Amino acid sequence: MMKYFILLAVVLLSGQAKSQYLAAYLDYRDHFWAFEAGTFHELEYLEIQDFQVGGIAIAYKDASSNLKLYRNGEVEELLKGDPVKFTATDYLIGYSMYEQLHVYDNGKTKMLTTQAGGYVVEDSLIGWWNRINQTIQVYYKGRIYTIEDGLIYNPLQKFRTGDNTAIYVQASTQQLKLFYQGQIIILDDYVENASFEAGRDIVAFADPSDMTFKAFYKGETYDLETFMPKSFQVGDEMMAYVDNLGKLKYFTNGETITIANYEPSFYEVRDKVLVFEEQGYFKTFCNGQVYIVERYIPDPYTIDFNTIAYLDESRFLKVFQFGEQETISYDKVREIDLIRDLVIFVEGVNNTKIYFNGDVYEH
Repeated sequence: MMKYFILLAVVLLSGQAKSQYLAAYLDYRDHFWAFEAGTFHELEYLEIQDFQVGGIAIAYKDASSNLKLYRNGEVEELLKGDPVKFTATDYLIGYSMYEQLHVYDNGKTKMLTTQAGGYVVEDSLIGWWNRINQTIQVYYKGRIYTIEDGLIYNPLQKFRTGDNTAIYVQASTQQLKLFYQGQIIILDDYVENASFEAGRDIVAFADPSDMTFKAFYKGETYDLETFMPKSFQVGDEMMAYVDNLGKLKYFTNGETITIANYEPSFYEVRDKVLVFEEQGYFKTFCNGQVYIVERYIPDPYTIDFNTIAYLDESRFLKVFQFGEQETISYDKVREIDLIRDLVIFVEGVNNTKIYFNGDVYEH
């Protein structure tokens, strides 16, 4: 059993047959381990530099700065040398050295370009600026799309990307454009100082020039407000926003619901979870209704995927999932982390445990 919680990342892989666990961590000797489906594998005995756990594999830089990948019990070297940058997501691993950009997708590696002036990696797409050709290109479902050309500057700072969306303003025309499912969609013919955010199957945008607030959701565009909202945040197939009157609203499936009539001191959206403050209460919205999670604001708390994990006033660990609350530990918890619906927590000095699907697994 590994007793020391120095670094730990866990991800759940859901398949038709059964669920599997995939984790990576450093033990007290700084040896690097993978945990998969109940089995421990020592990957490196020299201290590694960095790692990320994606939905398909563990990517990491070893002691010599070589980029390696662990999947299905095997280690593969992807790129040798330094400087190496990498990002692991649910379905893709994007990695680069200087301007060479590569992708690992479904067990195969592919060089995307040798001229990347900058790039972003999401669950289902990678977008980059080709510095020499002056184009913006996107890798999506095994294909490379050129979505803009003739550019004279790097436009990635004006991009917003979600799991499978990319929204941006074309500089020459000021058109607001969306890349979605292999297509370019013009959302607005002309915008000035537009603000926009992207999520999975949804983007939201507001333009001060006409004071409107709109959302694109699964192929349809919706007019949400005739006045600019005070703020908005986008997640997976949903969005929360505070309208001009201070009401907190929730949009999904083409419908908008008012969930708080008073402006919250904070709200937060991540993946499918929304949490917010109302009159000092810590609340969430799921299953079509508002739930009081606690009558105070817990500290710390973390949200991801479908789960809220937090420490209560006694430092006991609680989770809120799918409309139900459960106390996970009645011992004082020192630290918590959350990756998707898996909760990682440390009791005492170094007793690390993992909560998943109603069970606690102890290292």
